[in-house]
Order: sequence, then structure tokens, then C-alpha cells
Amino acid sequence: MTTNNSNNFGANHERRFMVGILLVIMAMVAQLGQANTYISLNDGRLHVFPDDCISNMTTDDNQVTITAIDGSVYSYPLTDIQSIDNQPTKVLPTITSYKYYSKDNYQLISNATGVIAGDQISASAIGIGKWLTPTFTLSDQNAIVYVDGAEHKSAKSRISFAKDRVYTVGYAGDLILSMTDDGSCWMQPYGRQYTVHVNFPTDSATRVPRIDINTVGGVPISSKEYYLDAEIIIDGAGIFPSMTDSVQVKGRGNTTWSSNPDTKNPYRLKFAEKVKPLGLPKGKSWVLLANKRAGSMLTNAYGMKAASLLGTVASNHIIPVDLYVNGTFKGSYNLTEKVGFSSNSVDIDDETAAALLEFDNHYDEEEGQKFWTSTYSVPVNIKKPDFNDSTTTTFLTLNIIKNRVNSFVKAVIKRENILDHVDVESTASYLMLNDYILNYEILQPKSAFCYNENILEDSCKFISGPVWDLDWAFGYSTAHSYFTARTNVNFYTNLSLNHYKLYYYMRLEPEIARSCYELWNNFMENGLDELCDFCQEYYDYAKPSLAHDGLDPTNYGAQATRAADWLRRRANDLCQAFKYEFAEPGDVNADDSITIEDVTTLIDYLLSGDSTSLSLNGADVDGDDSISIADVTALIDMLLSN
Repeated sequence: MTTNNSNNFGANHERRFMVGILLVIMAMVAQLGQANTYISLNDGRLHVFPDDCISNMTTDDNQVTITAIDGSVYSYPLTDIQSIDNQPTKVLPTITSYKYYSKDNYQLISNATGVIAGDQISASAIGIGKWLTPTFTLSDQNAIVYVDGAEHKSAKSRISFAKDRVYTVGYAGDLILSMTDDGSCWMQPYGRQYTVHVNFPTDSATRVPRIDINTVGGVPISSKEYYLDAEIIIDGAGIFPSMTDSVQVKGRGNTTWSSNPDTKNPYRLKFAEKVKPLGLPKGKSWVLLANKRAGSMLTNAYGMKAASLLGTVASNHIIPVDLYVNGTFKGSYNLTEKVGFSSNSVDIDDETAAALLEFDNHYDEEEGQKFWTSTYSVPVNIKKPDFNDSTTTTFLTLNIIKNRVNSFVKAVIKRENILDHVDVESTASYLMLNDYILNYEILQPKSAFCYNENILEDSCKFISGPVWDLDWAFGYSTAHSYFTARTNVNFYTNLSLNHYKLYYYMRLEPEIARSCYELWNNFMENGLDELCDFCQEYYDYAKPSLAHDGLDPTNYGAQATRAADWLRRRANDLCQAFKYEFAEPGDVNADDSITIEDVTTLIDYLLSGDSTSLSLNGADVDGDDSISIADVTALIDMLLSN
């Protein structure tokens, strides 16, 4: 033992001596302009201290102590130090490839490849919106990329590239002392740094794409019932792809349609073969939305962006265009996909036993393509299959669809075995989107879609969505203007517009409710900022077209600002509502703590019956599914035991 102690003493003495010598040498080198001190630790970590961030470095018998210029102190036991150097002791990893894939980035019409030149990465991304998810590879699989001190994962992390972003590529635990603008110091990830610059061509656009539709013989488009043959010329305005093709066109819509061809009408387009207008996903059927209602020219763009962030199925893309029909300017429109079974909408492998349904009180499909459910009399339009189309290949009949839908609706209304019929994930995202933007139309119901990929198979569940027709949302149903209505309202109980409680009963299902809660937490962290930024980004690009429209006096610049504020307030109000809904037993006032105030809140509720500031879940302290004086006793016992 004596020999070992002597050896340890000798080793420590030698280590202290060497560290002292190194510190002296580094002090001399620093006078010659050396910038960094590198401390390599025994566990493989590397800590870096730039000279301009430290005021003093000392060593004693036990440790090395570094004092930063803001007074903060960093100490390292000598036994933890492998070496102290004035040169890097590690080869830093590199980024070897960098790309933005359109499949990971809803708004991009094509992949965007980053060009790596030294410590600079540049890319050009065509699309509206500046939040992106990159895919990259590194020279070492153990390396990590950091942005603003947080790990940035390939094909997963999503951030805004409205400004240049600095990537740090290093290894876990490697840190460097850095100084902030206010003079304070902190340790952040150390590694090779790259500046990523993304060029967005839409920033330099002076106009949006132009679409010309010229019908054969100049015949006006005055019917929703039949198609006219036409030529379509799409000018991508130097940013989006251009194209010329033959197309069939007819009117579409309900309240927005007029048989007067001179008004601003919505249209449906059908191509003979699948096409990619403006670079969007390939498909045959497309729609030109007129956004005819005053103030509505941003609503579908904002709503569909929210839908994509919340993960609703087959979220539509919205691109603003200037539309001309037979040489006459019709106004500012949106080009978007037509909802249906297709590669640019609901893309499924086999349609022969699939059904696409629309719950809609317009009930405007042909006979044989619609029915009322036997329970609750929900009006159902069968969008697919089309029994009147001789080319349709299907195993289905009207009665087969009716029977399956009746079972589905009955289970929901009676709240029995809902999960045997309804897909939880799609339903949660669909409910949260409509709840968030106050799209009361689905409660009437109008334009409420769902589909089943194999309606013959009992285990194949109904999928909610896609979302459609959002020009009555964002408070318009109550305030008759957009982004001005109250945000702290209960979507399902606030209005007499809830004629059918179908979606309300789905929302009451515990597993769907829990999925909504988890989805919302994720959106608050990973989607809300992007949506609020998009409000301004989309307006900035669409602005020339909105001004050119000439028919709508709305100040859309002010509306874009108001929309971002409204969406943020509505999101926070829903977050607060979830707090009350999912508070832990005992947290009666949903403030994330259990105190005597919870006892007071519970007693006030029992005396007055006013549940405004009460979490029913938190108030059921004893878990017997009722709230009584027994819960007060249980809550007091809980407080005393803590």
C-alpha cells in the first residue's frame, strides 16, 4: 500500500508539474496571438476556452480553474484531465451531403440540393414558407449537428431558414466557452461550423403565376353539370414550372357558384393524363378556388398550412394565381388539388372496395349516390365509388356502404365501441384542426370528408379527412369577419350550429381525447411558430395578386398580422383548456401544483356548481367518477401526507 501511495503521489506531482508548465507555455503563446485553450478529459470530451473569453487560468495541487470574463468559474480536477493543449486534439467531423426533400417539406414543389463549399452551404428552395426539414449525412456516424445549442436531426428537425443558420458539427459533450452580446459567457457545443443560406425565389417575385383558360370557340363557363374543352396555359412567373395542355373545365361549388359566367366563379379542371401544374403532386383533377367572400383570400392557405402541421390526411396545397378565362381577368384564385382517390389527394393502392364519403347537408349528389343514416339522420354523399360511371371498377353497392356507415354512426352516437370503427390518429388530427380554426361547418355538417380503404373488411376503420372548404372558419361563422372572434370558446358547445354531435361524441372518446392532447402538445412545440410565420410569408408572396383582384376591399396586410396573433391566442387558449381536461387528480384549478387553493376551488364548486375554474378530472380526487365532499377529504389527506 505504501508503495502504491508513493506512486500515486509521484504521478499527481508529475501531473501538476506538467500542467503548470503547459499553462506557462500557453500564456506565452497567447501573447503571440494564440486564441484557444483545449482541455481534453479522460472520458473523451473536449472543452475549449478562447482567450478573449477568459480573464484568468490557474492550477493548484488538485485542479485547474478557469475564470471567464463575466466572473463565472470552471474547475477541472487534475485526475479528470488527459491533456491541456493550444491546438485541437480532435479531427472535427464534416457534413458530406445536404438536401431538402419535398416529401419532408410540404411546401416545396421539388427537392433542393445544398451546395457545400468550405464552411458554406447554399440551396434554392421553391415554395411558399421558410421552415424546412433538411436531410444530411456526416463524415462520422457518431457526430452530432447543433443549431443554437440544440441537437438538429437529419430528416426530423425543422427550423426557419428566413435567416442564415449556423450549424455546429461535433461530438457529444464537446463544449466551447462563448460570449453573448450582453457580455455573459456560457458553454455551448463545439465543432466545425457551417453557415447555411437558403435562397427563396418567391422573395424576389413581382407577381404570382398566371393561368389562362381558353375554351373552344370562346364558350362561357356557365354550368357545373358538363365540361367544356379548353386550352390551359400556365405561366409560372419565372419561379414555378410553366406548362400548356388541353383540359376540360366546368363550374363547381355551392354557395360560391353562380350561373352567371361573368362573376368570379370557382372551377374544376380535368386533364386526360396526370399532370404537375406549378410542380404540385401529379394528378388529373384540380380546382380553382375563387375565395369569393370578402376577406377570405387568405383563409384556405392558412387553414391548409395548419392542417399539414397537424398531420391531417392529404392536406391540400394552395398556390395563389391570377386567372384569365377567354382573355378576361377573373381575379385572384387558388390552384389546389380536388379531394378524391388520386395520386395528388387520397392516394391508396386499391380503390375497388374503397369508399370516400362527405357528410354534407347540401345533399347534392345524384340519386343512388347519397343517403341519410338510419341513426341520427346524417346526410351522406358518396363521392367514390361513382355508381353512375360505367368505367368504375368496384365490389361495392349502395346498400353495402349504407350498412357499414350506419354501424359506424350508430356506434359513435351511442358511444359504444367507437374505436372499432374510427381511426384514432386521423380523427384526432382532423378534430384538432377544425377545433383550432373554428371551422363550424363540419358540425352542421358541410364538407366533412372521411374514407374507408376497404369497406368490406370490418377491421378496416374510417379515416377522417381530408380537410376542405375553410372560408367559413377563423371566426367567420360568429363574427362575420375573419380573425376577430373570441378565441377562448368551446368549439363543440359554443354554437347552435352544432346540429349534429357526431364529431362531439368522437371527441369524448377517451383514447381520441388523449391523442388530441398529445397532438396539441407537439403542435405547440413544433408547429405554432411555423404557422404564425407562414401568415406573413404567404401574404408577402400573394400580395400582388390580392391587389390585382380589385373586387375585395379587405386590407390583407393588416389581416395577415391579425391572423398570426389570433392563431397564437387560439392555440394558447386550447392549451389552457387541455390543462383543465387532463389535470392530475388533486390539481383542481389546473395550475400544475396541488395546494390549499385547490381545496378552496373544490369547495366553491360544490357550493355553487360553477365549474368555470375547475378541472373535473383534477377534482375527482378519489377516482370514483363523481365529485363530492369525499373528494375534499381525499384532497386534504393528500396535502397532509405530503
